[in-house]
Amino acid sequence: MITSKGQIVIPKKLRDKYNLKAGTKIFFEESGNGISLRQIDPNFIRNSRGIIPKQKGEKPMKEWWPEFKSEEMKLEEKKLNVLNEPSGLYKKGQKIKRK
Repeated sequence: MITSKGQIVIPKKLRDKYNLKAGTKIFFEESGNGISLRQIDPNFIRNSRGIIPKQKGEKPMKEWWPEFKSEEMKLEEKKLNVLNEPSGLYKKGQKIKRK
């Protein structure tokens, strides 16, 4: 049965058999026969590799991922620095200018 919120219950016997716990990510796969559920695990990721075509001129993930993570870390550090500034520098309700 599907609830009004679109939730379903997976029987305990199946949860135990496939080691499905709270927070386990699943994928709904549509086919000509209906819908099936697949657990997202390393095998699922490995088998899904390459299903999205690369755009012309797009760098491989091995090249752009470290740069992306570096930029993300810089942004997080900026956020932490703003939060850790002495309170005298900012007045209540003052907007912080972003670059």
